[in-house]
Order: sequence, then structure tokens, then C-alpha cells
Amino acid sequence: MVSEGTLGRQSNGETDSKEVAVFIDYENIRYSTINSFGREPNPLAWRDKALKYGLMSVARAYADFDQHPPQARTRLDVAGFEAQHYPVKRTSDSHGREKLASRSDLNLVVDIINTALVRPDIEVFLLFTGDKDFIRLVTTLRNRLGRRVVICGVPGSVSPDLVAAAGEEDTIEMTQSADVDIAVIQAIDTYIKQLHEGFVPTQSHMSRTLWRFLDRNLLPSEHIEAKVMEFLRKGVLTKRQTINGQGQELVTTEVNLQHPLVIRALPSLAVPASSEDVDDPLLDDFDDDEVDEALEPVGVEASGEGSIDTSAPLEPGRYQRRFTRGTGSWRGRPIPGS
Repeated sequence: MVSEGTLGRQSNGETDSKEVAVFIDYENIRYSTINSFGREPNPLAWRDKALKYGLMSVARAYADFDQHPPQARTRLDVAGFEAQHYPVKRTSDSHGREKLASRSDLNLVVDIINTALVRPDIEVFLLFTGDKDFIRLVTTLRNRLGRRVVICGVPGSVSPDLVAAAGEEDTIEMTQSADVDIAVIQAIDTYIKQLHEGFVPTQSHMSRTLWRFLDRNLLPSEHIEAKVMEFLRKGVLTKRQTINGQGQELVTTEVNLQHPLVIRALPSLAVPASSEDVDDPLLDDFDDDEVDEALEPVGVEASGEGSIDTSAPLEPGRYQRRFTRGTGSWRGRPIPGS
């Protein structure tokens, strides 16, 4: 919610001359954006949002950028944000297990307080996050230092208490186009059809290869993996276990021909829902790459992901999920590494 006074800060096409400080919890915003919209975030939209409040005197994004795509820093630079890189701290517990501790949040807090103390002329702080761990920071800025704080987070991932502490919110929205989704579904269909005999589609291979069949203006290549994950969550894509001639299991990722979007995108392939179809659970309890690896046929070469023994046909039938509900096993056998 943006106050009427905020909306009135632009008059006659000119931006208010007041200065603002913008601090971004990059990891929180990036993963929230991917989960909610199936796309990488757009720093240019963050810049435009900030400029509604005044000139960006301070604009910084905090993360261990080694954990994010290389182009993340470039996109931040183009939008005018300084990438503050703080590698995670790696430690081991008494059992020798590695633990990761983020150092970004602490440095973000310190820099915000320092900015508020040395720059009394900056009245507005935009905090891009939804993490309730920043409540004390927000109350200090607002109640003790007299600053105006605006929380800019992704809808559905913002702590209500954080917004209440700040008293103001300006959410990050991204438009979603059904036309883009239809184009991606058609590209997936093309990708599947061009696979050589003996190969089947898997999630990881699809994410790496789909850019060849898509117009980059519709969906940049760095957004494809997030879109595939979104399609899996929404049921546009589905997982199916199949068995090759050697009795080995393989998980494929296929188009759900009964989904409304798929029916619109591929009307010639769509099939009506069967009364025998069962609403089985998705493979949400497992990391997709771990499942693919665990059920991949023995002897498959890295360059031939999804390759199977073609001496026997794949098992027929609709998209079935055979994980035992809630047990983390497949046909009574535990997944390796679980």
C-alpha cells in the first residue's frame, strides 16, 4: 500500500528532488520472485519503483553472488545498484557436517544504520525484503532515527509483522502473460519431438536445452529453469516413472495433456480427462535433480542424459506418480541418499 502522498511525488513528469536509500536482500527477493512468478527478478523495475520516491543516493544489493547466476551482477549494474558480495561462512559441526551461514544480512543491517547516522538528509529508506528478521532494524529506523521506511517485497512472501513495523508497503509485481506460457509449452513440445530415439525428456536437460526453441524476447534463457519449475508446481508439466528393458527406473518430465493451458497450446495433442485418473501427489518431497539421478538407468553417459535401453518399449499409460504417499519410497524401496 502506497500513501497518496507517495503517489503524488511526481508532478509534471519531474521526479521529486529528495534522496532515498535503497537496500536489497537479494537472495530473499530473487527466490521469492522465482517462486511467485516463475522468472528471474528485474532490477530495472526496482529502480523505477525507487525513483518514485526520489533520487537514489544509495542503492545496494547484498548476497553471496557466487550462489547466483553470473548475469545477476550485470543486471544490477545496469539498473544502478551496487552488488555487495559477502561469501557465506562455511563451518563444520561436531559430526563433520558442513554448515553455511550468510554474512549478507549482518552487513546489510550495519550499512543501513551507518547510512542513517552519517546521512541525515536521507529521509526515506526502501528495504527490499520480506524477512521478519529485519523487524528490529525497521523499528530502529522509524522510531528512534525518525526515518520513513517502505517495505518492498514479493506478495505472499512478506512478513505482515515487518510491514506493520514499517507502516508502509510497496509490493513488487510482475505481469504474467498466458501468451508467453503458451509459447513455452509449444517450445517444450518441439524439444520433446526432436529428441533422438532412445532419449527421454528430464527436467534438468529440458531446462538446459529449451532456449534453442524459444524467442529470447519472450523469455530470456536465464528465466527458463524457473519457468520449468513453475510449470511443475502448477501441473503443466508432470513427472512419470518408467521402466526400461533392464528393469531400471527412470523419471521423465512430460507435458500434462489434460491441463487447460496445454489444451490451448497443443489442441491437436490434448486428451480429455479420464475417470480413471487419480490425483496422485507430486514429487514435492524430493529435490528434482536428486530424484532424476537416483532413478536414472545405470550406464547412462553424461552426454546422453535421459538415454534408455530401447530394446524394450517404455511402459505405456498416462502420467502416473508411484511414490508411496508420505513415505519417501518408490514401490517400497527407499530413494538412495534419503
